[in-house]
Amino acid sequence: MNENPQPNILLLFPDQWRWDWLGCEISPYGRVPVQTPHIDRLAREGLRLSGCRSNSPVCSPARGCLAQGLRYHRAQVASNEYSTPLHNPSIFRLLREAGYHTMTCGKSDLFKPLPDATQTGFLPIMDALGFSDGIDSRGKGDSINRARKGIDEPYSLMLRERGLLNLHLDDHPAQPLDRAAYPTPLPRDAYTDDFCGQNALRLLERAPAGKPWLLWVNFPGPHDPYDPPAEVLARYDGIGFPAPVNPNHASPAHRNPVADRRHYAACCSSIDDWVGRLLGEVERRGERDNTLIVFASDHGEMLGDHGRWAKSIWFEGSIRVPLILAGPGVAEGHSTAIVELIDVAATLLDIGGVNPPDTWDARTLRPLLQDASAAHRDFAVSQLKDWRCLTTNEWKLVETGSGEGETLLFNLVADPAELNNVAVQHSAQCAEFSSLLDRENPWLE
Repeated sequence: MNENPQPNILLLFPDQWRWDWLGCEISPYGRVPVQTPHIDRLAREGLRLSGCRSNSPVCSPARGCLAQGLRYHRAQVASNEYSTPLHNPSIFRLLREAGYHTMTCGKSDLFKPLPDATQTGFLPIMDALGFSDGIDSRGKGDSINRARKGIDEPYSLMLRERGLLNLHLDDHPAQPLDRAAYPTPLPRDAYTDDFCGQNALRLLERAPAGKPWLLWVNFPGPHDPYDPPAEVLARYDGIGFPAPVNPNHASPAHRNPVADRRHYAACCSSIDDWVGRLLGEVERRGERDNTLIVFASDHGEMLGDHGRWAKSIWFEGSIRVPLILAGPGVAEGHSTAIVELIDVAATLLDIGGVNPPDTWDARTLRPLLQDASAAHRDFAVSQLKDWRCLTTNEWKLVETGSGEGETLLFNLVADPAELNNVAVQHSAQCAEFSSLLDRENPWLE
C-alpha cells in the first residue's frame, strides 16, 4: 500500500456521532449546518465512506465487535454489561505482536462491569487486550456516578485536584443523566473531550522512538448529555437546524429538539477542534506522511427522529456511522459502498502487515482505499438481542424478536427517512433477506 509496511495509525473515535452530522455529508434533511472543518478537510484529502453501519448500536457491543473483528452474534458482548473477551485475539494485541506501540485514551468501553478505577488510567486488563500504554477514563455518566461514590478515575481526579468536581457534579442531576441540553460550567480545558485530547498528546509524547504506533482516541462526546463548552455553543448563535423526521411519537417532556440539536452540533465541533490539534501534532512530529488517519464512531444518535434519542434501535440515525480514512495509500474519493464498522479492524491489520485471523467476519477496505468505485459488501448486518437487520444500498430488512416479532422492510432509495414499511408488498424480498440473516447473523440463544 505504501513504501513503509507499518505506518502509524491515529484512530479518532468519538462516542455516539451520527453519520450525517458532518459538514461534508448530505443527509435526508439536506446538509446539516454543523461546523466540522478539520474532519471535512480529512474527507477532502482522503476517502469518505458514507455507507458504514455499526454492527451493534450500543457502546460496548460496537467496540467489542470492532476489537475482535467479529459480528454481534459471535463477539460475546451482548450489552453494556459485558467485557470484550480476552480469549479472542484483538486488533490491538495483533498489532502489538507485529511491532506496534499500541495506545488508548478516553472511553474505550472494552471492559465491563467496570473494575475499580485507577488514577493512572491503565489497568491490567488493558495489557491483556493488547495495549502498550493508555489513559482510560470513563464516559460522562460512569465518571459522574462513580465520583459521587468517592471513586476517582483520571478525569474526576483531575477535576477534584482543580477544585472543579463539585461544580461538575452539581451540573448533572442524579439518575437519569439525560436532561435538557445546556452548556457545561467547566472551563474549556477541563471539559471531558478536551481532557481526552490532552491525554492523547501525552501518550504521543511518551511513545518510544523507532517503533510504529497506534493511538485510539476515544472521545466521550458527543454522547448525551449534550453539554458543550459555552464558547463553542456560541458559534451556533442564530443558526437553525432541520427538525426531526417523524417526531410525533411519545417523547420525554424535557427534550427540546431545537436546543438538543444545536448543543449536539456544538459537542461535535468541540471534538473537531481536537481533531485539528491532533493532526497538527502529527505534522509537527514530522509523521503526517506516514500516518493513517481514521475517523469513525461506535454508533449514531437519533436526535428526535421518530420520537427517539440516543441509539439502540435499527433506524439509520442509530446504526449508520461516519467513516473517513486519509493518509499513505489512500486515494481521494467518496464511496457509498456498504461497509461494516468491523471492517476498520481488518483494514488496520492489513495496513500494519498482519493477516486478519481466518475466524474474523471483518473484511479489509484495501480495494476501496485504492479505488472509491470498488465494490465491497452486498449487505451489512446490525443486531441486538431483540432485533436484527440487513441493509443494502436500496433495502433494509428488520426483524424484531426471534420468530415471534415484526418484520419491516424499507426502500432506502425511495424512503430514506424509513417512514413506510413495505414488507407486505415485497414478501419475497423479505424471505430472501431473512434467509441471509439466518446464515450470517443468527439470533443469540
